[in-house]
Amino acid sequence: MLHEDVALEGHLIDSDILRKVMARIVEDGGEFEVLELDVGRTNADTSKARLRVKTADPHKLDAILEALSYLGATSRVGDARFAPAERDGILPDEFYSTTNFDTWVRLAGKWTSVAELKMDAAIALRDGKPVAVKQGRVRAGEPVALRGAGIRVQPPERSRSYSVFGFMANDVSAEVNKGIAIAGTAKEMRRARENGERIVLVAGPAIVHSGGDAPLSRLVRGGWIDALLSGNAFAVHDMEKALLKTSLGVCQMSGRAVEGGSRNHLWTINAINRAGGIRAAVQSGLLQRGVMYELVRADVPFVLAGSIRDDGPLVDVIPNVLDAQAAYVDALRGAGVCLMLASALHAIAVGNLLPARVRTVCVDMTESVPVKLGNRGTTQAIGLVTDVGYFLEQLARELGA
Repeated sequence: MLHEDVALEGHLIDSDILRKVMARIVEDGGEFEVLELDVGRTNADTSKARLRVKTADPHKLDAILEALSYLGATSRVGDARFAPAERDGILPDEFYSTTNFDTWVRLAGKWTSVAELKMDAAIALRDGKPVAVKQGRVRAGEPVALRGAGIRVQPPERSRSYSVFGFMANDVSAEVNKGIAIAGTAKEMRRARENGERIVLVAGPAIVHSGGDAPLSRLVRGGWIDALLSGNAFAVHDMEKALLKTSLGVCQMSGRAVEGGSRNHLWTINAINRAGGIRAAVQSGLLQRGVMYELVRADVPFVLAGSIRDDGPLVDVIPNVLDAQAAYVDALRGAGVCLMLASALHAIAVGNLLPARVRTVCVDMTESVPVKLGNRGTTQAIGLVTDVGYFLEQLARELGA
């Protein structure tokens, strides 16, 4: 019977990593033997394990070892292998596909962390350093990491200290205590600010419809938002409300539909584009309130990604999806906290670009959005099922904004 030894290190017991490794071996048709197990004596100590993986089929053994590598297990120790990209966007057949877990590549005998980490990307060597690059952004001839030896990942471990990301981990329910969850989110935002990390907000248009634009504006003024990622709709609805006091033709003062109001969002797009864009509209005095106004005034970067559904769109929108994705990646650099508010489309898109170490909160009126987010790999996100306007009002209050 063929075998290969694998090693694990970390909080293997309380983070459930060891059980997952053993289960994966058996489920994939292999057997394991524990060669060494050194359990940490305290909750702060790490544990070490060495297992022998056995199977009669060499192809099955390779498949098991690859699966275990995504759980943090390392087997053959050697430098990573690379092969050149055949053409722009065309990877070598044996390319390694990243997770959103912290990843290291062994180069010349030294482990080097992968920069710009994101899931479902290749690892390319750029200026001698490993970088996670989406397939469409890989250029012909760039060295691309191959599956096998020389790549190590570290799955997320349970937090050593109490936080909202501990007690709500993988829990999506409308019955969660909202006050505790929001207070915990505010605490994480303060911690991010103290650590020099950035706070990124992913915004959906329901923020405007629910009245959440007012507390969000205060959060921007208070310096609690370092970047905003969204699309055409959020910006248009926010500015329609600022200019005409309607959102999709519904009066935001009375809640009643305004006669002929269905053209108001188009009028808004027209007026903003005539002014030369959002920043120009603020500078000219056309736009004098709202979230987009506050972002411009505070010099907070925003990225608006285009969609096939967009009206207009605004001249600030990036219509090319690859360019929009690259702009999102730039805006997410240095993020420590990400708030995903009432936007399934952009939340899932941003989730695919975030390392698992970024504390992520997803707020929506339905459970399906945070559930989908987790199902697509953003397992670090906590889901809060509530009205986004209420969430933002309470969050602003917690932060004194």
